[in-house]
Amino acid sequence: KRALARDVQSLTERLDGNTYTTVVRLGQNQSPALLRLHLSPALIRVDISEHAPEAHAHVIALLGLDQDAAAFTRLARKLGLARLVAGRPELRITQTPSVFDGLLWAIIGQQINLPFAFQLRRRLIELTSQPFAENLLAPPTPAAVAALSYNDLKPLQFSRSKAAYVIDTTRLIASGQLDLDVLRTMSATRAERTLLAIRGLGPWSVNYLMMRSLGFADCVPLGDTGVTSGLHSLLKLDKRPDIEATKRLMSVFSPHRSLATAHLWQFNQPEPA
Repeated sequence: KRALARDVQSLTERLDGNTYTTVVRLGQNQSPALLRLHLSPALIRVDISEHAPEAHAHVIALLGLDQDAAAFTRLARKLGLARLVAGRPELRITQTPSVFDGLLWAIIGQQINLPFAFQLRRRLIELTSQPFAENLLAPPTPAAVAALSYNDLKPLQFSRSKAAYVIDTTRLIASGQLDLDVLRTMSATRAERTLLAIRGLGPWSVNYLMMRSLGFADCVPLGDTGVTSGLHSLLKLDKRPDIEATKRLMSVFSPHRSLATAHLWQFNQPEPA
């Protein structure tokens, strides 16, 4: 549940007890709809205001239900690393099923701390979105963000470069030069190469997007402090591994390096009360 609504002040989603409510864009026209999940250990009930067929696929992706958590748990135990999955053998990577939302998040979140990234995202949503239902806003569209100027984002505390990366990339999408849906049909290598060619997207942001929105199973956001900290603790290393050492250490988890990343993110985190 914690992973569904990491930003407790989010403008597009809300977690209230065991009920998760969010505004999503579904269907060919990407019109907004209110999605509500009623969560319990054995059952998830879904309410959707419209676009029911698309909502099913959206929820499967959102909760990572198509990920092979059992296979990764078996691999970790085979490697003698059972404590990596202890207490959470069924952990999955919650997704941002909208690739555009995921792309915005990957750019905004680069090289800043998480609370500030949440703040910047909320400010962008306030600037480009309208209230939809239950005091929640609809996620921004590529057209709305592409219409902004760099100076529009300056008062929101976006750096000049981050504003340029957000707007320039969104203009590629709005103009049809970058087709986000096609990325899902590519091989991981080709998708990574396509994304790395975009100014402002580096290896961390590309691999983060690939594992958190595109659903690729074998990605590592190299340079991620959560990954290096997790490896340092799990393997009892003298120091945190550098990028080359991280590549080598993570190779044993292939073809499940995305799930390995998720477990490493959680490894040093206290269990919820």
